[in-house]
Amino acid sequence: MRSPGAVVLAALVLAGCSGPSKEEASRDAQVYVATIRDVLREQPAPESEDALPVVYVVGVGEKKIAAKVQAEVAAALDDDAEIRFADVRSEAVLEDQDGEPVRDDGVLLALGPVAPDKDPVRVAVEVYRSAADSSKRVVTVGLVSSQWTVTSESVVPSPTS
Repeated sequence: MRSPGAVVLAALVLAGCSGPSKEEASRDAQVYVATIRDVLREQPAPESEDALPVVYVVGVGEKKIAAKVQAEVAAALDDDAEIRFADVRSEAVLEDQDGEPVRDDGVLLALGPVAPDKDPVRVAVEVYRSAADSSKRVVTVGLVSSQWTVTSESVVPSPTS
């Protein structure tokens, strides 16, 4: 006979493995999901119709993207893209190839932190496809009809512009 504690522990583990629903996703995850979806709209489609776009995500700033938030983002975007989180840029970029492209013909998104307790939220985003194809912007994400949505964005001029 199993102890009641073991049964409760097993139930908690199973509940934790089921993954978050869209309603249960954290605020940070919802903001990142809205930001990534906005960037995906302007990316070229993969060559194969059956393939999903590959998106590498790396957090920038002093605080990295928490593992729980990463899992929530990946689950929410499962039908939209193949999301791969990286600890550092070099995990996503083929630095030894001409033009330093992103692995697997993907795009690298360097996402800034989500400010706590603000609405709207401004997120710094670098969109990188290769050394010759990158841009920086600030995306404003607000709560619209109980869903986090990109409400505006502004391009950050490059230093050579």
